Amino acid sequence: MGVIAEFTFRHPGLPLMPTLEESGVQLDVEQAVAADPDEPVLFVWASDGDLDDFETAAEHDPTVADFTLVEDAGDRRLYRVAINGETPVSLYPIDDRMEASRLDVSSTADGVEARLRFPDRESLSEFQPRVEVRGVDVTLRGVYSDTETALGDEYGLSAKQREALVTAAELGYYDIPRQASLSDVADEIGISSQAVSERLRRGIKTFVREELD
Repeated sequence: MGVIAEFTFRHPGLPLMPTLEESGVQLDVEQAVAADPDEPVLFVWASDGDLDDFETAAEHDPTVADFTLVEDAGDRRLYRVAINGETPVSLYPIDDRMEASRLDVSSTADGVEARLRFPDRESLSEFQPRVEVRGVDVTLRGVYSDTETALGDEYGLSAKQREALVTAAELGYYDIPRQASLSDVADEIGISSQAVSERLRRGIKTFVREELD
């Protein structure tokens, strides 16, 4: 039975990390094409930072082999990024060997947040040690089966994302005027404000993608 895992990866040598540290943007991977796992091509949306600084930094990023602007939507931009095969820490070859597919990936200077699907738990159990041996700090945030996802949430949300969204709505975080702060939602769930912010953002993104295509 397939299994889905949510990870946080941290290492200064990860793809595009030098650019993220300079520009402060957030990247959301729309598509990854990896004919050669050592040199994947990513289509990423950049937002929440100085996008001009992002482009300047990317041009000098040693992890980037090629960088092209695909679409400018004003407050965010879509780029095609070819990753340099000499990048110190690339996780795509490990994904390929473990037959893991990336369902959702976003990156900031604080690290890479990823939701991966594995063919079975044996593959998942082998994955984390293979990543850690490269010096990557790995945090496993959650694990659930494909069946739990299909039966537990018709919108593709993880259990933690659903909990955060429901709690925020019940407390009045989305009311106008707002009846609760982000810290109120975080306190109710028992996690940090940053963690709940990330869950809400990813949950909304997943919901919109599933429902509005």
